[in-house]
Amino acid sequence: MFEINAQKRILTGKKVSSLRKEGLLPAGVYGISGNISIAIDKKEFLNIFKKTHYTQIINLLLDNKPHNVLVSEIQTHPVNEEVLHVSFHEISLSKKVEAEVPIEIEGIAPAIKVYGGVLVQNFHHIEIISLPNKIPNSIKIDISKLEEIGDSITFKDLLLPEGTELTKMEEDEFENAIVTISPPQEEEIEETEEISPEDVEVIKEKEESQEEK
Repeated sequence: MFEINAQKRILTGKKVSSLRKEGLLPAGVYGISGNISIAIDKKEFLNIFKKTHYTQIINLLLDNKPHNVLVSEIQTHPVNEEVLHVSFHEISLSKKVEAEVPIEIEGIAPAIKVYGGVLVQNFHHIEIISLPNKIPNSIKIDISKLEEIGDSITFKDLLLPEGTELTKMEEDEFENAIVTISPPQEEEIEETEEISPEDVEVIKEKEESQEEK
């Protein structure tokens, strides 16, 4: 399990800019222990987040007490995308939680290789329910069974890891295609208007008359 140290934070609002100058990142924890304002080392967090993303548990040490948390939200600057604030969700390892997991495409679709079809991915993440320590890093989708143009993989076709289920969906939503094979795109060729020798002569005559004027 990944571990990060945290300290309680008193500064709020615009005053937190002084923390950022010191290399600290304002953050908040909500859940089992209530709402707690904290500060963490920015570089340390960014290095950990590259490995955990939103799906892996982090052991947050606050006053030498461990808190099992998941990253729930990251606020970034609208222009330079600098990380400004992090929200952690403290969870119980024995209770299932909702998590957003990325989709990972595997295999080669015969419909692409044989017919030149185009893979269209309509969803890039899937919302699931699972025990915190059972959340997968990604949900893999094998497209090697897509043999014809128009073939697709829907939510009802998913093979989820044991103990993992989709969040509540309407019945018709299970028919939504996560990926589908579309027909090959035809290149548009612009038609150029042919110019006859007679037209060329007319154009020359107009140019000559304009020069005389």
